[in-house]
Amino acid sequence: PERNAHNFPLDLAGVEAPSING
Repeated sequence: PERNAHNFPLDLAGVEAPSING
């Protein structure tokens, strides 16, 4: 679960970053 928790915020930021930039 610890690895998932770290991937959750990372995936969200990676998808939201380009979404806001695009």
